[in-house]
This record gives sequence, structure tokens and C-alpha cells, in this order.
Amino acid sequence: MAQHDYILANQSGAAFRSDLNNGLAAIVSQNSGAAQPSTTYAYQWWADTTTGLLKIRNAANNAWITIGTLADANLGLLSLAGGTLTGNLTLNAQSDLRLADADSSNWVALQAPATVATNLTLTAPAADGSADQSLVTNGSGVLSFASRSRLVRGTSVASTSGVSISFTSLPNWIKKITMMINGVSTSGSADILIRLSTGGVFASSGYVSNMQVVQNSVATDGVNNLVGFVIFAASASVVATGTYQFVNNDGNGWIGTSVLAYEHAVSGGYGGGRVTLGGVLDGIRIITANGSDTFDLGSVNIIYEG
Repeated sequence: MAQHDYILANQSGAAFRSDLNNGLAAIVSQNSGAAQPSTTYAYQWWADTTTGLLKIRNAANNAWITIGTLADANLGLLSLAGGTLTGNLTLNAQSDLRLADADSSNWVALQAPATVATNLTLTAPAADGSADQSLVTNGSGVLSFASRSRLVRGTSVASTSGVSISFTSLPNWIKKITMMINGVSTSGSADILIRLSTGGVFASSGYVSNMQVVQNSVATDGVNNLVGFVIFAASASVVATGTYQFVNNDGNGWIGTSVLAYEHAVSGGYGGGRVTLGGVLDGIRIITANGSDTFDLGSVNIIYEG
């Protein structure tokens, strides 16, 4: 430990040499000592052995600025190559935490809002969640993964030609799907069927389905079907509007319920059914039962959720 005022006064040779050596010792030891040097200069180093800190004098020469801890590697400072912080890191004035891509050409930034009413801590989950789960909060800043509810509407398809309309490549997380039938009619008297698919193949068996038609509060007709969820259509003049909703009750089992209005008469229909698919649902199709009557009016769409 050595300190010096860095003033070499006129003196004898031996005294000068001793004074110079003391000054050099102060330089190489960073002016180390238990107390600050008695004479200070702007930008002067001081190894404070009382606190164990390396300090530098400020430009005005009226205070010390702490640089780091003498006993720690790299003075306890975080290297550009990375390291571990043992305390909190604060980015002031809405500064970004920027995460660069592989070649550091672009980045993703995390930023606080312009105004924070009170300090907020978000505690991350202890483990990763399952596929398609979302990050949610308990209202006290504790985050966790939870299954999310999603509602997706498809693209409406005109039912003015062809014998079928299909919605395929649906996501595997669907738990409920609704087909919306908007003023649909066909060229003949065959019933209309709705079928579900798995693995891109529409099931044509295994269904238990029926529908009842009511007119003026009186049940007038009914139909059942084992090759699809059935929609009653007695003639080409029938124009149906309504919904057929399917709910995944367990595994690959699906239960369907329908409510429809027939615009050509004061009548409506209700029905339902069930089917167990051989795998996860990935499509839904509306088709004329005989495969020859064609759609000639209206539109069809779906909404699915999970």
C-alpha cells in the first residue's frame, strides 16, 4: 500500500530517489490505502482497502466514483462475453431489453409501458407447458401455462353447385365445431348429411342420427340415418337455415345437435346424433345423401373452438 502527493520537491539525491520510488509505488498500487490520498487529482485511481473497492476521482475532483470490487474477477463487472448477475438489473426510462437473432441483424425487444402505477414483478412458471397452452396470470404476477379457449370462424362457401362442401385440414385441438347453414337448398328430395373426418378420410358409417320436423307445433315428419348426421329435406323446394353443433364428449367421440328453420313453410326441425371416429377430427363435410342431387342455393360456414 502506498500513496503520494506526486509533487517532487528539490532535495538531495538520496531523498529525491526515495521520494520518486514512493511516487512510483503509489502509481503501481493504485494509490491503495485505508483512507483516501491526502492530495487528490481528477481521474485519480484509489484502491480503497477499507471497503475493498476500486475507485476513480471524478472530473471535478470533489468525489469518488466506485468502479468495482478489488477481490472479484473482472472487478465484479459483467463481461461482454456474458456472466451472472447477483443483483437486480434496472433499465431506466423505458429502455429496451433486446434479444438479437442468429446473425445479430435484427432483434426482439421487451419494454415497460410508458407509465407504471406501481412496481410489478412477473414470476415465470417452473416448467414448460403443453402444446397450444397459453401463459396466464393469477392476478398477483405469478405466471403459469393453461389451456386456452379459441374461437375461429372459417370462410363461407356458396352452396350453389356440387354435391358436397368440405372444410378440411382443421387443427387437432378442436373440442366444438358448429356448421352454419344459411338458406341451403338442393335440386332434389334426398336428405342432406354431415360427415366428420379423421386422417383426411370422411367416415361413412358408425353414425346414429335422427331429425324431427315440426309444423304449427305438430311433429309432421322424421328421419334417421346411420351414415351421417341427417338433415331432413323432403323436396327441392326446402330451404333450410340453422346450425348443427358437434361437441367432443370423450376421446374421439362426437355428439351433434341441430336446430333448423325451413323457410318454405311454417316449420322447423331439430335432431341429433353421435359418432366415434377412428382418430382426431380434422374435417367436416355437408353432402347430399344420394350423391346426385346438387346444392343450388345459400351458403355454408363453420366456427370451431377448443
